[in-house]
Amino acid sequence: MDRNSWLKALNKLLTLVQHVVVLGGFFLAALLLGFTIKSEWQPFLAVFLASLLMIIGVVVHEGGHYLGARCCGMPVLQARIAAVEVQVLRRGWRLRWSPQLKRNRLGGYVMAASNLQRPLRRQWMLMALGGPLLNLLVAGMALALGLYWQGVPGALALAFAIINLVLGVGNLLPAWQVLPSDGMLALGWYLHRDDQRPELAQARLLALTVAGVPSAQLPARDLDLLAQGAMPGPLVAFGYRLNARQDQGDWSGVLQMEQELDQLLAARAGELTGMSGLIELLRGELGFSRAYLQRDAGLLKGLSMSADVDWFTPWLRPRCQALAAILAGDHRQGEAYVQQALQAADNCVVRSQGRSEALLAAHLRALAQP
Repeated sequence: MDRNSWLKALNKLLTLVQHVVVLGGFFLAALLLGFTIKSEWQPFLAVFLASLLMIIGVVVHEGGHYLGARCCGMPVLQARIAAVEVQVLRRGWRLRWSPQLKRNRLGGYVMAASNLQRPLRRQWMLMALGGPLLNLLVAGMALALGLYWQGVPGALALAFAIINLVLGVGNLLPAWQVLPSDGMLALGWYLHRDDQRPELAQARLLALTVAGVPSAQLPARDLDLLAQGAMPGPLVAFGYRLNARQDQGDWSGVLQMEQELDQLLAARAGELTGMSGLIELLRGELGFSRAYLQRDAGLLKGLSMSADVDWFTPWLRPRCQALAAILAGDHRQGEAYVQQALQAADNCVVRSQGRSEALLAAHLRALAQP
């Protein structure tokens, strides 16, 4: 058996152990509650309470990742707890109910960008370990309360201690399923030595755009690495180059990219699962650019903008509405839509987006001049 086969077998074993640990802890917590809480609704009540404690445990876990990221000055972009998605804004945050596909359902995640002022290794290790460590800390506190309290409150505390313990230990196991476990991430970053590794190109570009670097000033080497990698890298790289041309007012150059996108999608047709929202966004930006260049608001009517596009880019729809209103001669309404797009972009954690939208607003306002 070769090395890769051994690694795959080891990963399957660790994944199995992880599942046994978490499920075993869940049923142990439910069993404890079932023996303590006397009710005619047993065992359903015990399972319900254990499930509720598990959800709270996941909240604790993702809260640990969030705290780990913020301790390192890492900008947090969004988080998910089961079907609840949280988008972090520069001023506040917003929620939506967004169930994932069954094969991709995860307990949760926190998405953050690197802090360019610090080495990557330490900050990403702390973020990866923050979730399990907070679970273990809460488990210890809940255990102390459970031993102190009597009756149902004590049982709930002990059950919560068990839930947090298995979440902490289970996530520390270095396994890989849909995504790497926290233990796998921490191990990878512990062995990490080179912040300029090619596979980190997307992380470096994201950190730069979050810090406010315009798309036109992003490193060409990282954009090339991203364009040559696996999906969604090529689409993300395409989006950066598209945005750079929009910022520069190179509208004819943007339209030349329409055929490039079609060719890219045809060449990578087998890798587009889950990419519909990103593709829709890119086509929306191309459609806006064509309508602007040709001064034809009718081209905007055929654009498809799903709830995902509105969620991730809430400035695109009002910008298109602004263009339609200005082309129709309603400059006052057009300016109202421009302001709406500017406010949405300015409140985005990605600072370069506000600057880009300000440049596009200037192009729109120029159309309204006599």
